[in-house]
Amino acid sequence: MELKPTVLIVDDRPENLISLEAMLEELDINIIPASSGKEALALLLHEDIALTLLDVQMPNMDGFEVAELMRSSNKTKEIPIIFITAINTNQNHIFRGYDSGAVDYICKPISEPRILLSKVKVFCELHLAKRKAEESLLLTRKSEAHWQRTFDAISDMVIIQDTEFKMLKVNQATLDFFKISADQIVGKKCFDLFCPNEDLCSNCPIQSIKKDLLPRSVEMTLGPHHKNYQVTISPIIDSDRIFHGVVHIVRDISEQKQLESQLRQAQKMEAIGTLAGGIAHDFNNILTPIVGYANLLHVQASDDIRLKQGLETIMEAAGRATELVKQILSFSRRQEQEMLPLTVQPIVKEVLKLLHSTLPATIELQQDIDMECGQILADPTQIHQLLMNLCTNSSYAMSGHGGTLKVSVHCFALSENDQTQFPHLLPGEHICIEVSDTGCGMPPELQKRIFEPYFTTKVKGQGTGMGLSVVHNIIMSHDGDIHVASKEGEGTTFRVLLPVIKKSNRNRQDHGADMLAKGTEHVLLVDDETGVREVHTEMLLSLGYQVTSASDGRQAIDIFRAAPDTFDILFTDMTMPGLTGDVLAREVLTLRPELPVIICTGFSELLDAKQAKKLGISSFLYKPVTLANMARTVQKALTGK
Repeated sequence: MELKPTVLIVDDRPENLISLEAMLEELDINIIPASSGKEALALLLHEDIALTLLDVQMPNMDGFEVAELMRSSNKTKEIPIIFITAINTNQNHIFRGYDSGAVDYICKPISEPRILLSKVKVFCELHLAKRKAEESLLLTRKSEAHWQRTFDAISDMVIIQDTEFKMLKVNQATLDFFKISADQIVGKKCFDLFCPNEDLCSNCPIQSIKKDLLPRSVEMTLGPHHKNYQVTISPIIDSDRIFHGVVHIVRDISEQKQLESQLRQAQKMEAIGTLAGGIAHDFNNILTPIVGYANLLHVQASDDIRLKQGLETIMEAAGRATELVKQILSFSRRQEQEMLPLTVQPIVKEVLKLLHSTLPATIELQQDIDMECGQILADPTQIHQLLMNLCTNSSYAMSGHGGTLKVSVHCFALSENDQTQFPHLLPGEHICIEVSDTGCGMPPELQKRIFEPYFTTKVKGQGTGMGLSVVHNIIMSHDGDIHVASKEGEGTTFRVLLPVIKKSNRNRQDHGADMLAKGTEHVLLVDDETGVREVHTEMLLSLGYQVTSASDGRQAIDIFRAAPDTFDILFTDMTMPGLTGDVLAREVLTLRPELPVIICTGFSELLDAKQAKKLGISSFLYKPVTLANMARTVQKALTGK
């Protein structure tokens, strides 16, 4: 049975004991609580304690007195102590804690439980390692080979050093990590491995261990590659307290630190995503009257060419704003990809038009676009985002001295010879999008990392390291591939290949009023936004429908219950105070199961098109809604076709 380390928690307040036990419950350890210093000392004499978490301020016997008594006893003098306190956190008080024998000092309230977990885990692992080391040393007398196997089984790097800190023995994990043999290590000092060309690693606790013979555990960044290590050093002493050396346990935590950084970034992105949802909902409600009234006026403009052109410009701008909202939602992962046959050249031209007004005068923008390339299966919003990210990245590379940014689109027949650059693609017809700059370029070691999440060469505050990672994810999700060619001082070229599909006849819907489906049915329209409700009413009336409107779900229920057979369709907003659209639909369908229901929303996390269909809802629309889209959707819901 594997030995579990035991942690003693000492605090006179029961709620603090409960809180600390809850923080540590995920660790595979035994926890013993004590509510006073006297009780703690009794337990320390009878239990094998790996670590003591000790409150400072306690009645009768404070934490400092407990620590001093522990250090005066051979039984307890080597047990690590971490002081936990909410008062007296000035330096003198902290130094008194260390003088009493503490190895660490944590202030309450504990805002980062992971820090406490990490420290407790290290000392528990140290305790187990020491126990294993003691057992191994006993076994050595019987079998050196068996001891060596046990020593090498430890996954962390373990180094045994003499009093001058020369390495006497290392385990296999150490040899594997540095890819050297034991002969190349024994006799050297540890910093020869971890900090070559330095006399001593900064922040190394090994010098102070001779003074008090107490274990130390620190995080250190060492070596030319700036790797992160968790370094734990324990003294080797005999029964007479004679110092014979140290056990040096080193764990490479570089990946763990990177994951922690990524977690923090992910939490930031989640917060941005939450904000994006709110922006999308409000912004789409703002756009709805703009799109709706522009559609209606366009229908009424008749032969006034200038007016119609102005209205078309408004509708195009509103459409661009709608696409920007989609980009925000796509970036925050709150909208699924809309893959459709796409001609990429208009999007490229649109991006270049946006860039032209934002790039500094020192950067010349060039384009070479072949209009004869075929279509790709893609999400237009994500292709727009891909291009913007690549161009923004290239412009940053030229921000110091200016240069030329060139964007080109051309057909590319991928052959087997090209697959060395594009290993994820099969031979065949592709569209090639190239973004090149004459900026600073990149060395080979940076080129290997540019698509890693959160990796950036920009100064702090000027980049998240997400741009090229997003680009890579978009390309992979579109079954494409990307190749980077760069040389320091000569610039960089990104080549994106996306597979061509057979040409589709699917075209974007016209904003005009030609062939609009009309009707005379009675619509119950529900929306809490006055502007949205009014423009949707006008749009439905222009299509010939009768309209009764309600400003919220409760009012709509009352109107419907008063005359349920007079309505032919329910057209409702999703996000409303009091009663959401899906709940309203469920109530109405209870009274009239066959009634068509359309839910229209600016953004909702509570319901999507698939969920709406399961509830028996006929159609699901995102705001802003064009007149043509409303006519088509209402007619489809009424006819079931």
